[in-house]
Amino acid sequence: MKKLLPILAILSLIAAACGGGGNQSVPSVADLSTCETAGIADQSTDSGVEQLRQAMLAFRNALSEELRTEASNCLDSERFYLWHNTPNDRDSRGGIQYGDLTDEEISLFEDLLRLFLSDSGYQKVEEVVYLAEGFLNEIDSAPWSTDYYSIDMFGDPENSGSWGFQLDGHHIAINFLVHGDHVSIVPAFIGAEPIFGSLNGVDFDVFATERELAFTLYNNLSADENAAATSTGDDTAMVIGPADRPGDSDPYRDDYDYSGFESGLKYSDMSAITQANLTALMRAYVYNLETPFADLWWAEIMSTMDDTYFVWIDEADELTNLSIYYYRIYNPRLWIEYNVEDSIGDAIEEGNHAHSITRVPSTSNGGDYGIFANVINQNGPRTLLEHYAVAEHHMLSELHFDYRLANSHGHHTLD
Repeated sequence: MKKLLPILAILSLIAAACGGGGNQSVPSVADLSTCETAGIADQSTDSGVEQLRQAMLAFRNALSEELRTEASNCLDSERFYLWHNTPNDRDSRGGIQYGDLTDEEISLFEDLLRLFLSDSGYQKVEEVVYLAEGFLNEIDSAPWSTDYYSIDMFGDPENSGSWGFQLDGHHIAINFLVHGDHVSIVPAFIGAEPIFGSLNGVDFDVFATERELAFTLYNNLSADENAAATSTGDDTAMVIGPADRPGDSDPYRDDYDYSGFESGLKYSDMSAITQANLTALMRAYVYNLETPFADLWWAEIMSTMDDTYFVWIDEADELTNLSIYYYRIYNPRLWIEYNVEDSIGDAIEEGNHAHSITRVPSTSNGGDYGIFANVINQNGPRTLLEHYAVAEHHMLSELHFDYRLANSHGHHTLD
């Protein structure tokens, strides 16, 4: 691996090489009644959804008028799609940041998260935002801080049944949406560096469950299943991950074609034990959402289970907790990717850095961002891979920053 540049030098070079960020400064709205978003649902009569709404209102109403205005957006605002995976700072994200909030306001926001997320889902968020990010903060406080995680709010929960919010930061970007009775948290990007460690005497292991279930699945494949699932010679970078720089819009919303991922080991060709192991791994991601809402999503997934595919890539002779590996799961109602990457700095072991993303490929019944995901990228690259391959500023770059692009058809390689 090449010697990495100091983090602050990397940040400066990113800004220069990429020509600054994209349209990160989409304005907020002071008066939500001026929004003209199409397709707004009536308020739900479900008690669980109403509990979410009341928690959202409690958080909104606790904010000062200035902060509430800064974080308020129409549901079809471009701000919904501007999350990304780069280190935090005061300027690269919209909305309001943890560092802007009082302890009481943070507590009300955490109450809201607990209602949307299962216990395991909430624990992941807490470990990433406070423990893993806190670990990085002790290495370099300039780019890494819990205070830089940001909150944006979308729609009008007081007067409509369609509303949401986004938690966005270096290694968390979860998009929460209520649309009538439908509750979702996709896309949900969760990463960690380090994945496991200790901060101020508190141990953490963000992806312990996902790692254990994935290893159980892979290690128990038959020879034929292993041959069908394993992709050799491929890179372990994420394929349908975050935008590649601050200000870029999510490249994969709404119009992205997932049909090319119907490959690998198919569920209907698996043994009963492999099907059970795959099912357990899929549920670990789906049930980051609170159980009653996840149950509805899981029923949709089960109805198309025979069309599920599993792919595995690794660079290890024997899997350990620090192995570099990748897997993905495709189902018409669920997309999962997980990859382990080289670590950024010398203070963290190689392989103690991972990303995951959960999406819903189909938009027929509320996929990523629900019905509010506008079609984009009509005239430009449709995928992050295409962007890396054709964008001149990436041809010139030698940066390694949370992304590795395998050499593709002779194009430039980031490593």
